[in-house]
Amino acid sequence: MDPLSRVVELLQPRAVAWRVIKAHAPWGLKFPASKLVIFGQVMQGSCTMDREDGVSLTLCSGDFLLMAAPPAWTLHSSGTWRAIDFTRAFDDPSILLRAHDDGERTIFIAGRFSLALPHAEFLTRWTVPVVHVRAAEVARGRLGALLAILGEEVLADRPGRSLVSDRLLEILLVEALRHAPSRAPAAQPGLLAGLTDPHVGRALRFMHDNVGSAWTVEAMARQASLSRSAFSARFSAVVGTSPMEYLISWRMTVAQHALMNSTLSLSRIAEMIGYQSVSAFSLAFKNSVGCPPSAYRKGHTGTDRA
Repeated sequence: MDPLSRVVELLQPRAVAWRVIKAHAPWGLKFPASKLVIFGQVMQGSCTMDREDGVSLTLCSGDFLLMAAPPAWTLHSSGTWRAIDFTRAFDDPSILLRAHDDGERTIFIAGRFSLALPHAEFLTRWTVPVVHVRAAEVARGRLGALLAILGEEVLADRPGRSLVSDRLLEILLVEALRHAPSRAPAAQPGLLAGLTDPHVGRALRFMHDNVGSAWTVEAMARQASLSRSAFSARFSAVVGTSPMEYLISWRMTVAQHALMNSTLSLSRIAEMIGYQSVSAFSLAFKNSVGCPPSAYRKGHTGTDRA
């Protein structure tokens, strides 16, 4: 299984909620910081998305947007507008419409879904924070068809709806992320950029396939067909961190998943992700996550998704 598939498999997107919202200009919606994945598509008109961290995008009819765990943000029309809380529009999708109004009308889909804890952090840390797919690419690709099918499943009350919608969300997430490497600036490093690099991508695939191996930078460099120094420099430039830091991050993500979703002993989990002793694993886990693995398991087993 390739690294992106492994990451999405652990993410386990679930619990979709979406609305078709219609608005007459001027209008604005404010959204708080969230641990969810936000997605949407403009069906008619245009609008602007402004994030608290300074990211701003103009969205035109047909454009698709996906953001993982975004900071506070607003979605709004042009002109002078006053934002209302997004929950009001989710409760009443026509609240932004005015009778006999000839102002520009915007129609958009606003959706959100959760990821299995704690893997949302891995997604936001190692992939692009915002995926913006232009209308032409949506139309000629599979995103448009997936959105249409997902909409049918969410609105219908058919047997197996939750299972089908969960699987569609996984595919939607993969399809959206696949657009990121070609659209992201060269200066924006991450897992997706690494996977498209012929040398770094080869090392990442071996790393994900063999997470429990006794990896060294030299061993990774051999898989990448580069010298140790050339590989380290290239990996850091493309992925945005050192090879060992990325490996530890992935190992801890796998460990967190095992602690939450299995009854495997700490010694077995330690062995599975490449640590020769429980003490070495526990120390690395605490340094990375902030608590010992036993405490993490006690605090997260059976918890709901956020």
